[in-house]
Amino acid sequence: MPWRRYDMAQVNELPEVIFLMGRLTDEASFGACAGRGGAHPKGDLAKLILAQQYDGRSNRVSIGLHSILRGSLGIPSTCNPPSYKALERAYSDPAVIGILNEVFFLTQKPVQALEARFAVDGTCFPTTIKANWESAKKQFAEKSGGEKRKVFEKAILACGTSFKIISGFAVASTPYANDSPYLKPILGQIRELYDHVRLIAADSAFLSRENCASIAELGAKPRIMPKGNVTFRAGGAKAWRDMLIEFTRETERWLRDYHTRSIAETVSSTIKRVNPTPLRKRLIVRLATEILARICVYNIRQLTYLKYTHNIPLRYTSKIN
Repeated sequence: MPWRRYDMAQVNELPEVIFLMGRLTDEASFGACAGRGGAHPKGDLAKLILAQQYDGRSNRVSIGLHSILRGSLGIPSTCNPPSYKALERAYSDPAVIGILNEVFFLTQKPVQALEARFAVDGTCFPTTIKANWESAKKQFAEKSGGEKRKVFEKAILACGTSFKIISGFAVASTPYANDSPYLKPILGQIRELYDHVRLIAADSAFLSRENCASIAELGAKPRIMPKGNVTFRAGGAKAWRDMLIEFTRETERWLRDYHTRSIAETVSSTIKRVNPTPLRKRLIVRLATEILARICVYNIRQLTYLKYTHNIPLRYTSKIN
C-alpha cells in the first residue's frame, strides 16, 4: 500500500468521518426537523450519538458537538440542540436504535460484493478506566464469586478478513459467557448481508458440530481450531468430519486459512484504541446501543480509509435539502 494514500486518509479522517456519519444517517432515516412539544428528530439524535462515540465525551460536553458539527452532519440550522437528558434517553429510543442498526447495515454496502472470508472473535469493553481484562480473567479463574458491578461488557464480533469491516456482532449476557452459542445468530447476519461467503475462521471457543454445520449451510468452510479430545465422529454434522480430515491431510493450508482469525483480534484492538473511553451507560439497553454505535463509528472510519487505500467508492446521498 502506498504510504502517501495512507497519509491522505489520516489527514482527511476527521472531516470525512463526520460527513459520512451524516450521509449514512440521512439514508437510514428521513431526518426532517419535525416533532411536537420540542421533540427532536430521531435522525439528528442518531447523528449526535455517532459523533459522541467518535469524540468520546460525556453527554453534557457532547451537546456542544451539535453547534460545531451541525453543518457537516447535515442537521438543519433551524433545529435547536437537544438537552443532555434527551441525548441520554436516545440510547434507549427504539426509533433511534433502528436508525443505528440501519447505519450498520449500510456500512457493509461498499464491500458487499468484494468480501467472502470472515473471522470471528470475542472481546470485552471496559465500563471503568480501572479495569484490565487480562487481570480480570485471572481473578475470575481464582474465585467463583462475581463483583457487584460488571466492569466489562462482552461482544462477539465478525469481520471481513480483506477489508476489516465488522459484518456481524452480538452482545453477550455476561463477560464470562461462552462464545459458542453466539456464532449462529452472527452467521445469520452475515448471510443476510453477504452473498458469497467462502470461509469462517474462529478459535476453539466456538468449536462445536452445530457451529460447523451452520457455517456449511452458508456454503462456507469452517476453520475452527480443534481441541485435543475431539473425534472424527460426525454426529450428523458432515462439515465437522470434513474440517477435521482437511486439518490432518492439508495441515499447512488449513492453518493458513485459520490464522486469518487474528484479523478479528486486530479489529477488536483497533475499535478500543480509537475510542479508549470506557462504556458510560448503565442500563442494559443503553449499553447495547453504545456498543452498536461504537461498531458503526469503527466501520465508518474504516470506510474512509478504504476510500483512499483501496479506491473503494462510497456512494451515499443526503435527504436533507
